[in-house]
Amino acid sequence: MGSETLGLRERKRIATRELIERTAVELVLELGYDEVTVERICEACDLSTRTFFNYFPTKDAAIGGIAIVVPPTEVISELLDAHPNDPLHGALAVFAEAMKIMDERPDLLVHRRQLFERHPTLLQQHLATFHELEDTLTRMLTEELLERPTHGRLPADMAAADEATATVIIAGASMRYVFRAWQKSERDRPRAELVDPALTLMAHILRSAH
Repeated sequence: MGSETLGLRERKRIATRELIERTAVELVLELGYDEVTVERICEACDLSTRTFFNYFPTKDAAIGGIAIVVPPTEVISELLDAHPNDPLHGALAVFAEAMKIMDERPDLLVHRRQLFERHPTLLQQHLATFHELEDTLTRMLTEELLERPTHGRLPADMAAADEATATVIIAGASMRYVFRAWQKSERDRPRAELVDPALTLMAHILRSAH
């Protein structure tokens, strides 16, 4: 099999996943959460339940979707190493990598926001993945700062773990702000262009608190 065949298979896999997600969200918006089952989603998609479970472990996973994907540790290391002496922008690069999937289907995200407002429990898997990313990134950034103290931005007498924790929290908050601002915009510019203005805004707010 050539690369062209493999490429076609991958495109079909992505198309099937998106079909399941869109159908699940549309059905819940139309019928209500309790009325939608895996079987009903499969019937609407003309797919077997076996195919459904090849893509999603539960109904909620299909409805809520995948907000972020925690990058492999080697990718996180590469992104941190690409920003020596600037842990914050290294952490921001990791969050941006994890959130890439959000750029693919903005219309679906709008519908999901409606579902999350109606059914807050659907947010739990998103929060769990976000916390997993924060924990992994904090641990790896702490190790980075311990191995290369000169890469830190704070005085040497401050603990690497404290700097890493604060850095990841700021980066995460910035990316959440950026994503909300991007959602409210015309989405005619990359989210990356909103990062520096977000950091400037947060710096002004923090300075005004003193």
